[in-house]
Amino acid sequence: MQKYSTIFFDLFNTLISVGEVPSHVGRFTADILGFDHDEWNTACFSAEHEICRPTKHEQVLHTLAKNIDPDISPEQIKEAAEHRQRRFDYALLQVRSDVLEVLQQLKGSGIKLGLVSNASTAEVAAWSDSPLAKLFDKAFFSCECGFKKPDQTIYQHAITQMQSTIEDCLFVGDGGSDELSGAHQFGLTSVLTTQFSKPKRIEKVRQQQAAAISHEIAHICGVFELLE
Repeated sequence: MQKYSTIFFDLFNTLISVGEVPSHVGRFTADILGFDHDEWNTACFSAEHEICRPTKHEQVLHTLAKNIDPDISPEQIKEAAEHRQRRFDYALLQVRSDVLEVLQQLKGSGIKLGLVSNASTAEVAAWSDSPLAKLFDKAFFSCECGFKKPDQTIYQHAITQMQSTIEDCLFVGDGGSDELSGAHQFGLTSVLTTQFSKPKRIEKVRQQQAAAISHEIAHICGVFELLE
């Protein structure tokens, strides 16, 4: 008998990486807007980025960009939105084969798979066409369900909808949005996966969420060992 019957995965930097999308698909948003990459990343994870209700992509970028530079031009915002959309769509449509193989094996073994992701509407616009979609029993996006990580409400909502219990579940993620701490505080077994993360980011997550990390794996295939 497997130790866990349900596995919840984060999406970005856990199963896909927008940062690894080829430059010919679309330029980095920060470069188009003329912002420092860290500054833009901070803005994207700020409270100003509306991810708990449906939104329009260009308006989202307008709000975030204007908070950094009130004089940013509408043309820059429009161009940035177009390139950013292409990058997110590509990441969802061109999923690495090794990731898909792990999920297929888990699903084939009878494990229920749930996705729990913080995302604004445009960021997951291509989800229904992604090869990931058919592998998950349910996907819970903050922009659709109205809850976001690390608020415990989103974990409760996901478990209830999946008809699972806390004891039967694993939560696997890269640690973004303090998600491992939120899952751990709710009572879930939390697993840090590092396959898409850079060393500096990994160390930051380890330090800030140390008490929440039950296991650490270098690739999501590491979950198989946790099921034994």
